[in-house]
Amino acid sequence: MRSFIQFLSIFTLILGSAYTYTGIRLVEGLNITGNFLILFWTLVVLLVLLVPVSYFISQWTTKTKIRSVFSFLAFLGLGYFTILFSLVLANDFLLLLLPHLIPDLIVWLKPSLAKLGYVPPEESQYLPHLLSLSAVLTSILLTAYGFLQTHVRLRSLTVKVPIQNLHPDLFGFSIVQISDVHVGPTIQSRFIKKVVKRINRLQPDCVVITGDLVDGPASQFKEHIQPLREIQAKYGVFYVTGNHEYYSGVMPWLNELQNLGIQVLLNENRQLKINSANLCMAGVTDLKAGNLIKTHSTDPGAAIRGGEQADLKVLLAHQPNSALEAVKYGYHLQISGHTHGGQYFPGNLLIYLFQKFVAGLHHYKGMWIYVSRGTGYWGPPLRIGSPSEVTKLVLVNPGEETN
Repeated sequence: MRSFIQFLSIFTLILGSAYTYTGIRLVEGLNITGNFLILFWTLVVLLVLLVPVSYFISQWTTKTKIRSVFSFLAFLGLGYFTILFSLVLANDFLLLLLPHLIPDLIVWLKPSLAKLGYVPPEESQYLPHLLSLSAVLTSILLTAYGFLQTHVRLRSLTVKVPIQNLHPDLFGFSIVQISDVHVGPTIQSRFIKKVVKRINRLQPDCVVITGDLVDGPASQFKEHIQPLREIQAKYGVFYVTGNHEYYSGVMPWLNELQNLGIQVLLNENRQLKINSANLCMAGVTDLKAGNLIKTHSTDPGAAIRGGEQADLKVLLAHQPNSALEAVKYGYHLQISGHTHGGQYFPGNLLIYLFQKFVAGLHHYKGMWIYVSRGTGYWGPPLRIGSPSEVTKLVLVNPGEETN
């Protein structure tokens, strides 16, 4: 608890510094003065404090609705600010790196904007004022769009996976994946019911949940995963842990999932008989799980034990980088999540600096890797440029994936 308070304090300090920088640049760019200046800085302070306040409220009250409202407002504000901060930085670089273009830009823009009624406070502030105003308005529009993407649009995606020498009885076998749902303060049973309906509509042979299903203790949120009981899959539902399960108290959650009839794979496998074909469904713990629970250290070698001769070997691994080790053990397909595809701007650009496999289908040293962009979201309830997905993976022969 003490270490988390320290982390929250440092995070709030960093956030406050970034908000202050953004505020100063907008005040200068928009020439905010008088009562508007007081109102502006009051709003900035409230946005900074909303993050720690929402955490402490979640600790002090047992009322789920109150916790959810404050968490939602805090994360939405954080999402808006992240976009705004990025655009303000981009504006500053533009003004710094391209000063020789500013006079030409003013001459080019001025007539068109004048027709729209845009008049800057003074000539020298024309471009800074325009860029600041554009950053604020663009951030609002992107936040609204990102919010719509997470709460209204849930994409069903079908991906054909070509497997060399695929057993005839596995042609067309379908695996529906959900990942990174993050059930917690802002994603609850209503959303899970929607996801389950979408899964069942896809008529899967089996369903896999590749980690980060939850984001909070089981004592508070276990009721919200109950709709998963209604998943219909001929060969069952399989689950592996993600990093957020370990932050949330993993052991109680594993018990809850098993009570729902979901098969938990902790460096182990299940053998599925598909007519005359054998499919080994293996699963590893999160790549970093061993740092928190020694006995949960990820082990793709142990996960395949007993299934080495299967016609198809599938590995469920929350983090795509598990493939770097898993490829040694003859898996045909790894199914992962974790990255969220970057989730929203600018994360969906920066993610490529940190992840080898970001989203979609990849081929790595003879093994296929599918990385989901995630079904829910983490933190800010936004998705921009990386839509959420419920994914149906269909096994096909090489050459059939484009048909």
